[in-house]
Amino acid sequence: MKAGWFDEEGIRMRIDKQFIAGFAVALALVVSVAALWTPASAQQEKAQSTIATHLFVKRDKAETHKLPNAESRIMLTADQTDGRYSIVDEVFRAGMQSTPHKHTYHAETFLILRGQMEWTVGGETQTIGPGDLVYIPPDTSHAVKVLGKEDVHAIMIYQPGGYELNLRRRVSMTSEQMKDPKTRRMMMELSDVVPLGGER
Repeated sequence: MKAGWFDEEGIRMRIDKQFIAGFAVALALVVSVAALWTPASAQQEKAQSTIATHLFVKRDKAETHKLPNAESRIMLTADQTDGRYSIVDEVFRAGMQSTPHKHTYHAETFLILRGQMEWTVGGETQTIGPGDLVYIPPDTSHAVKVLGKEDVHAIMIYQPGGYELNLRRRVSMTSEQMKDPKTRRMMMELSDVVPLGGER
């Protein structure tokens, strides 16, 4: 018997196709309706799971790393702020200075508590002291040096967070390893540090 609109086989085939099409529409409708109801609770649970826990951090209990020209205390980490920022209590030794560089993805803010620093940021040079701050957006050339014989005490905010990872990597390396150009280049890349030669 020929398959067609009026024969039994043709009718069955068309009914099957209509049933499948109808089932697909119904399924899409159910998914759409479910999407209207579940996101509210799901999003709320997600929001609650990513809310950072409050913290009290004592300076003398903070993770501390000593480098030749600085002492860094990690006050807040990326893990503790959901990646938003890191806060580091810094003491820069007299005579410390950095060569011009930039950070492609990170911004830095330094609030000075004690001492004097000369910053050159985006071609502008300023001397800042206690109560002053400097904000350095991503992809902005900057260099700094400590002025005078007094150490500088500052608070640094690093956005997004992760500066503590740079510190931990740095202190894990020996002075001999840091003399190797390839190691230094790798460390700078991991730390989002782009050297700019003599540019100020």
